[in-house]
Amino acid sequence: MKKLNLIISVGLLCLFFSYSYAQEQKKMFYATMQTRDAQGLKIDHPEDIKIISSNNGYSAVMLSHNAAEELHHKVLVHGPGFIYEASEKNALSSIGNINKKSSKAQRAVFSITQDALVRQSLDLVNNFNIANQIQELENYGSRYHTTNSARQAVLDLKTKWEGLAAGRSDVSVRIVNHTSTNMPSLVMTITGTEEPDEFVIIGGHIDSTARGGNSNNAPGADDNASGIATITEAARVLFSMNFKPKRTVEFMAFAAEEVGLRGSKEIAEDYKRLNVNVVSYMQLDMTNYKGSSNDIYVSTDSYNDDTLNDFLIELMNYYNASGTHRLTYGTSQCNYGCSDHYSWAQQGYDVAFPFEARFNESNPNIHTTRDTFDRSPTPNATHAAKFAKLALEYLIEISNGVTGGPGPTPNECTTAISIFPYKQGFEGSIGAWNQATNDDLNWTIDSNGTPSNGTGPSSAAEGSSYIYVEASGNGSGFPNKRAILNSPCFDLSSLSTASLGFKYHMQGDAVGNLSVEASTDNGATWTNIFSKSGSQGSSWNTANVDLSSYLGTPVQLRFNAVTGNSWQGDITIDDVSVGESVVDPGPGNCDSLNFENLTISSFSNQDNAGDYSVVNAGVGLSLQNNTWKSISLNYTVTASTVIEFDFSSSSQGEIHGIGFENDNTLTANRYFKVHGTQNYGITTYDNYTNGTVRYVIPVGDSYTGSMNRLVFINDNDAGSGNTSVFSNVKIYEGSCGRSEKTVGLGTVVPTFGNTKEGILSTVTISPNPTANSFVIDIANKNANAVTASVFSISGRRISKIQLSNGANRLSAKKMSLTPGIYLIEFETKGEETITKRIVIQ
Repeated sequence: MKKLNLIISVGLLCLFFSYSYAQEQKKMFYATMQTRDAQGLKIDHPEDIKIISSNNGYSAVMLSHNAAEELHHKVLVHGPGFIYEASEKNALSSIGNINKKSSKAQRAVFSITQDALVRQSLDLVNNFNIANQIQELENYGSRYHTTNSARQAVLDLKTKWEGLAAGRSDVSVRIVNHTSTNMPSLVMTITGTEEPDEFVIIGGHIDSTARGGNSNNAPGADDNASGIATITEAARVLFSMNFKPKRTVEFMAFAAEEVGLRGSKEIAEDYKRLNVNVVSYMQLDMTNYKGSSNDIYVSTDSYNDDTLNDFLIELMNYYNASGTHRLTYGTSQCNYGCSDHYSWAQQGYDVAFPFEARFNESNPNIHTTRDTFDRSPTPNATHAAKFAKLALEYLIEISNGVTGGPGPTPNECTTAISIFPYKQGFEGSIGAWNQATNDDLNWTIDSNGTPSNGTGPSSAAEGSSYIYVEASGNGSGFPNKRAILNSPCFDLSSLSTASLGFKYHMQGDAVGNLSVEASTDNGATWTNIFSKSGSQGSSWNTANVDLSSYLGTPVQLRFNAVTGNSWQGDITIDDVSVGESVVDPGPGNCDSLNFENLTISSFSNQDNAGDYSVVNAGVGLSLQNNTWKSISLNYTVTASTVIEFDFSSSSQGEIHGIGFENDNTLTANRYFKVHGTQNYGITTYDNYTNGTVRYVIPVGDSYTGSMNRLVFINDNDAGSGNTSVFSNVKIYEGSCGRSEKTVGLGTVVPTFGNTKEGILSTVTISPNPTANSFVIDIANKNANAVTASVFSISGRRISKIQLSNGANRLSAKKMSLTPGIYLIEFETKGEETITKRIVIQ
């Protein structure tokens, strides 16, 4: 009997939901939309629309709830295509005001000023957090605005956001109830420290829908669990940095976007009625489906703000042009009522909408039961993570870039760095550092050698550029001219030990003096903590300066250089880092490395999977799939240097090994291969079969020199299926308690493999010779930013070409290559350049 009653109850419940949904579908409501879309809907579905009035290409209409489904399905490429209106009067008023711009008291000026904070935030983005959040929202089954699961999703997100804020007094999280839907929206506010009445907002809708009456089966993984998950990750990063913006920042999750932007419309109207000064609004609606060639597409519909769009592009050019955080972008157009940003534009606010693909190439599964996480073409939300990075750039730069009032004094700490390790390579800018005004010269960004012969490095110590003081300076750079570069402020309280690391180059017959100085009173007084005078040789030198005495108070640093008595003596700095004191094994130190105390970084351009974990309480480092990792380790390898470690592997990949490096570029003859199918590196110790094997390798028998990192390799281009563990890693001089005969110092002749590794190793040119057309093929699927420079045999550069992976078809005639022999030099970040020859007949 109980079972029968349960069946009857379930049946009645299903009938109730079916009846409720059917009633909702029949009910008409007021809206506005583009006239062309209204007329198209009228032709095919006259029962679902009544056109009340039209004006300048827009119409006030009455729609059935079926209309939204038909617009999504047959007319438009994204968004509901209409705006819900509470009454006929509101609808008529809206189409009368669509082409009118609301007045603005003063447009905000956007500029890039927060380099250090932004770059720290980018390193903290975790795509797996986004992936997990997307799947959590998908697991509600549906977030259609009339369902109980939609409301529950908002309430659960409120709990999560409150947890991220961790009880901060400047943060509030509130539910916003609506008159046009029973589903609430969610708003989290971080109150600004200096301009709390100026708002920087990022938002997206949390509801979902599916065609064909599937209100209870609308997973909405990409539309728009991805946007909410991306916003949540951006918030998590900011809270992990203890970021306190100068302007007020708000995060919003809107109700009922799919049925006419209802939640965002009510909130935006309320903000306008209360005269809230919204400096800028960014929409994230669908971030995890890479359907087009570029990563991000900035929508350029007429209601989007050109100035804000230009600033997003400026941010991507500045922060994302190359390296780990590289992304590509383009532009596309959506339509009227495209997403929630339109609600804010309608009230006269500046809005922007970066999207996952061109709008006509976006996710084909949206608004169906197939919009699930497993249908994303990129794994583990790696595409959405790029939007999280752009969101952080937008939020940090605009919320912290308050204009007006006197600027900081030249020596004043304007940014407090509290996330470590901190890195600055001066790649194209000095970032959050600033030039002093009470000195004689400025530090200059440069690459590929300073102008004066024999006075500077031929290349950067890290990356492609560095900073230097030019001593010639058209006759004004000497004698005794001072150049000061001030750092941002560092809060070292989270560290147990602290040090400053950097590379310096001082070469020439008249090199002056380089000092590093520290201040704890905002630049009023300075203490010398490092000094070098005179020529220091033709190579880069490594400095490590103890900062442990500043753990209890914020400290600012500065490079203070004074030129000598002639032009022959430039001073150069690169690869600056602040963080835990580096591990210096030193002679006789036989302790194992503790990986829990070290920062594990991606190495060169080889870290394709990036999967790793610290195991056995810090004794071991486990690398999974196709992964190259490194740790910061300033160490001078001598003829007596030994590296000792235990190694195990679950299966054989291509290269398993270890070795020192002095930059972030592949150097095959420094890596000791112990396992793998590829004949690469130093193969003398390539004898692993199974189990755990101890290796004691006399590094000094193969190479010596100053190094700054230790590299661990688990290379497997197949992508997955193997794990290597390096444990009990020791580095020492001499025997470490053993006899030198046991270690093998001075007795091993290294054997080198003949196989190349990296992107450039796969480059081929065919046909060669050729009369005209030829193909440069890059077989490495991970290739990016490969440049080919074509030179005549005498060394004159004729052409420079940007290449992509796969076949690049070129024409000798278009490059004006007459018959003869030419050299093509290939370069990409993280690898040494290679040169190949081509013959034009």
